[in-house]
Amino acid sequence: MSDRYRIGDYEFDTYEEYLEAQEDVKKIDYITKEVDITDADAALRLYTLIRNKEIVFRSKIGISFSWFLTDVVAKNSQNLLEERRKQEERQEQGNKLKIAGIFCMIGAVLCLSYYGLTVWQDYQKGLEYEKLQDMQNMTGHVIEDSSADSEQDADGKEQEETADKSKKKKTEQAKKQKLTVLSKYKKLYQQNRDLAGWLKIKGTNIDYPVMQTGTDQSDFYLHYDFDKKESDHGSLFLDARNNFTDRDTNLIIYGHNMKDGTMFGGLQNYMDKEYWEQHRELVFDTIYEKARYTVEAVCLSKVNYQDEDTFRYYNFLNAKSKAEFQAFLSNIQQLSVFEHTIDLSYGDELLTLSTCNYYMQDGRLFLIAKKE
Repeated sequence: MSDRYRIGDYEFDTYEEYLEAQEDVKKIDYITKEVDITDADAALRLYTLIRNKEIVFRSKIGISFSWFLTDVVAKNSQNLLEERRKQEERQEQGNKLKIAGIFCMIGAVLCLSYYGLTVWQDYQKGLEYEKLQDMQNMTGHVIEDSSADSEQDADGKEQEETADKSKKKKTEQAKKQKLTVLSKYKKLYQQNRDLAGWLKIKGTNIDYPVMQTGTDQSDFYLHYDFDKKESDHGSLFLDARNNFTDRDTNLIIYGHNMKDGTMFGGLQNYMDKEYWEQHRELVFDTIYEKARYTVEAVCLSKVNYQDEDTFRYYNFLNAKSKAEFQAFLSNIQQLSVFEHTIDLSYGDELLTLSTCNYYMQDGRLFLIAKKE
């Protein structure tokens, strides 16, 4: 067993420290699922529990989270003091206080209205994705019953047999074939030509279209839905630098960590080893090709500053050599949440699912999956 242990960017000298850090990661994961730490009251209550040692962290990861929470409380306190100062000024204005009260009542009504509208929009958003899923599934069923599709299936089997004989020959043939959008995605592609594919993980809420834009609008779908309407949920989207037709070594899909579990909110469950073992299989079809993957690694990292000389998983798109791939694998092994040997090798086609994680400031959770 190695003398050094890692979780994300944190390194531990002993196995006992490593186990304590794992426990802290579980606590932080549970806390961020149950509590909105961006809420001032919730953050203060949580800070008080930690200060009174009712919640105890025993590792560097836990201490980092505590400091992060302290910063949140400090900022909230500063905002609160500023708000109180403004309130005292309003009280000195005499009759204007009544007017301020009226405005407060109007604001409360607007807030309630906004909350109700937000709930309604979330509900509508769920219906919209259900319609997209139904359209995709229904189209696929119709085609499977057609004679034209039977011919396609026969061709597909022949191509599969050819692929088994020679992987190199399959690659050469794929380049020569004219790319055709899969029948089940044609209607969706006609609605929005930014559609790159569809991601589904059985037993989870993840069953969404995956979008891709050019590098000039690389984060467009961070704030927009499939219909290009503004949305807090955004959409799942493929890294703008990725080429999914000639197939880069590693395709990277990003999505919001939503509190309601939509988009990539459910990826937090993979921090539990038993959950990971039970949900390793996923499907990611590009609009041109069906494919299945197996999740091989669950990792923690962070977004690094430009001047930091450190490994950035989100910049690994292609392995130009075996040595370059081994360097990537070595870094991934160090960032792995679980202590196991990651089953990846040079030549594998990879898929990375990336989202935010609040175990530290600018934290990231990402999964590495291998194409079957």
